[in-house]
Amino acid sequence: MNTRKISCARNIAVVVLVSVAQAGCLDDAPDTGPVQTVDWYKAHDDERKVTLETCGNNPGELQDTPNCINALQAERALSSGESFELDLSSLKSKEDS
Repeated sequence: MNTRKISCARNIAVVVLVSVAQAGCLDDAPDTGPVQTVDWYKAHDDERKVTLETCGNNPGELQDTPNCINALQAERALSSGESFELDLSSLKSKEDS
């Protein structure tokens, strides 16, 4: 009777271990290659355009991938210009006069 309890516990442990091991093999995330930075996409126009086209053709699956996000951020930065500090000191001195 004692061996039966050990055998049952061992079988349960084996089933749990196999289930955990197989869970790692079932990755549904699409393979999008190495992740590139926003600065990299700013410097590589052709790759940025290809990535944006690929992401646009399959937004349901690729929209939240790092490369799609980074390529989109690079496109936004390039199309709207870089953010900068606005210097209004010259206007202030004219108002004081």
